[in-house]
Amino acid sequence: MGNAGMNALKILLNMPKIFWVNVALIVAFSLISNRYMTINNAINIMQQGAVLLVVTAAMTIVILSEGLDLSLGAVMTMAGIVSVLALRAGWPAPAAILAGVLSGAFLGAITGTLIALCKMSPFIASLGMQGVIYGFTLALTHSKAVFTDNAIFLLIGSRIGHYVPVAAILCGIIFLAVWAILHHTKFGRYVIAIGGNEAGARLSGVNTTFWKWFVYVFAGTVTAMGGVILAARLQVADPIVGVGWEFDAIAATVLGGTSLVKGRGDVSGSFLGVLLIVLLRNGMDVVEMPPIWEPALMGTIIILAIAFQVRASMREEARA
Repeated sequence: MGNAGMNALKILLNMPKIFWVNVALIVAFSLISNRYMTINNAINIMQQGAVLLVVTAAMTIVILSEGLDLSLGAVMTMAGIVSVLALRAGWPAPAAILAGVLSGAFLGAITGTLIALCKMSPFIASLGMQGVIYGFTLALTHSKAVFTDNAIFLLIGSRIGHYVPVAAILCGIIFLAVWAILHHTKFGRYVIAIGGNEAGARLSGVNTTFWKWFVYVFAGTVTAMGGVILAARLQVADPIVGVGWEFDAIAATVLGGTSLVKGRGDVSGSFLGVLLIVLLRNGMDVVEMPPIWEPALMGTIIILAIAFQVRASMREEARA
């Protein structure tokens, strides 16, 4: 075996455990159904995972700061509703999109204020915000889905050629931007510092109150982008479309190796966590598993995968 082959083997051996879980899922579903390894199904996986990838990137930033935001699913929902309602009111598509994104930043600012300034528990503050936001989404839409046929807006949900979803490309760009911000900006360094040792960061001169507040503004903004993209892809803003997304994002973050308490991890690992969740859901649909069993099996597999990932992380920390 040449040097190139040895290097490739070393890379594979050093891949996170969750990578091999994903490989096993692909192999298993491919053996069960010949419809799994097809171009159309690959496109479905991209479509299903694109927006979750964006929400998970936002959640990972929050968790890295040793925080939690249970309102992100509701923020995503509100952003789509604001954009679609603005379109129906006659706003041009760029202005409607901006309105949706800014609504996420505004809601994130409120959550951040409750946590960073009012010193509320992230769990309590974000759970309360979740209820408030969903209440407003139902009031704004009169508990009904709101449709749009704006051609420019719907370009976000279209495809390039026959195969490439524009939404998946945009979500990939957003995800890479979040990764770059985490690794190459002052904000990213402060997120890691606050999550790892907030008191030490404060003593080092970091304005931890402001940056903790900004974490939630940033997460709300990123999540709102995902909400606008989802509304454009579905051509409708549904007042309850985001229910449960925050829990999928937390699961994907933990599956990707990010610690819930020590500010350790990376958004790149969260990508593998999102992939696992999407592969599971898509695979169960392809093999036509009875819907009544899907939630139980999905929850069981995610719990086992998280336990496996946490155990592996603890062993790595013990060796370090």
